[in-house]
Amino acid sequence: MTTSTPQQRQHTRREPLPAPRTRNLFLFAGVAVLSGWVLLGIAIALQLPMEVFLLAVNFLGLLLPALLFTWREGGGAAVRRLLRDAVRLPAHWWWLPVAGLGLPAVVWALSAALGAAQPLTLTVLGGFAVQLLSSWLIINIWEETAWTGYFQRRAMVRWGTIAGSSLTALMFAAIHLPLAFAGGNVLINIASLLVAGFGLRPMIAGVDRWTGGSLLTVGLLHASFNATPALIDPSYDWVRLVVTLLAGVAAGVALQRQGARSTQP
Repeated sequence: MTTSTPQQRQHTRREPLPAPRTRNLFLFAGVAVLSGWVLLGIAIALQLPMEVFLLAVNFLGLLLPALLFTWREGGGAAVRRLLRDAVRLPAHWWWLPVAGLGLPAVVWALSAALGAAQPLTLTVLGGFAVQLLSSWLIINIWEETAWTGYFQRRAMVRWGTIAGSSLTALMFAAIHLPLAFAGGNVLINIASLLVAGFGLRPMIAGVDRWTGGSLLTVGLLHASFNATPALIDPSYDWVRLVVTLLAGVAAGVALQRQGARSTQP
């Protein structure tokens, strides 16, 4: 039998969430989705630089409302706990390489078997690393502070692991909906958003629980999903989506089984 160290127990200790306020959850989702539709829609309609509008959605439409609703429900202490989670290291250090490299490695290996993987040259690996780190530090930590740290955790308390993750997946896809009209087949783009959401959100729920609430690690997982296309032929992006969906299903099943065991007398 193994015992956890005091340092590990400190990592995995989580403050209980207040009773979720359904009205606040839907207000947050409404603000987030509306900001995505308006800001991203303007960028696409006027063909303006997308990066500026993505940052605006991330910080003004997601992070700021999440912090305000957190403060409204729990005061300054709750906001500080949420921000600590954003920089919290995982309970075990190996979660960082798993979150950052696990999905890209599996997708690249399957794509290589199909003859659709990029050669792992310094140029390709360097581009992947730059995209991974920039997406993680600039966007995804703070995006997941809002989606996971505020919305999904409360949605799962209110409606359960699967239903809460599924609702988050729908809102997550909805905020990105204008991007489906940026090019290519709109229906395929919408389907891709839904598959990505329903795959990522259960995975993220699992990583959030298993790392002791490390939104730092959750953001890295999200960034790895975003950076993976740099390693494969663009026409084989369906491999990334299928792997993500299957991993999400596996994480959801694992969480359900853990929940069932925890409720047994």
